[in-house]
Amino acid sequence: MKADFKTWFVRLPTVPGMLCCGLRQPNGKCVGFGDERVYPPEKIERLLKEFGELHTPLIAAEFYPRWSTWAFGYGLLRYVVRSDKRLLLLLATPDSEAARELDRISEEFLAPGFK
Repeated sequence: MKADFKTWFVRLPTVPGMLCCGLRQPNGKCVGFGDERVYPPEKIERLLKEFGELHTPLIAAEFYPRWSTWAFGYGLLRYVVRSDKRLLLLLATPDSEAARELDRISEEFLAPGFK
């Protein structure tokens, strides 16, 4: 990860209401941050891997949504897929600053040249 992207990524968990975030690189390597009791890195990596496998056919065909968001009682789960096959996972509590910022964070991640 480049320094500016890494700085941006490691600050995501500080957004009030962000429960966890994760990133899957095109080579399959994953990194995640969150409350390690509830969202240990292994769980974040598993979520990223499973979503990546689910969307592999769509990504290969270059037919995929910019992001997917699921609402659960405990929060909002968002996956953002870039054309370079990087995958961002965000989990925010409902009605929080993090939930309100999901679109902005997703747009920043998708910005051309942001690596």
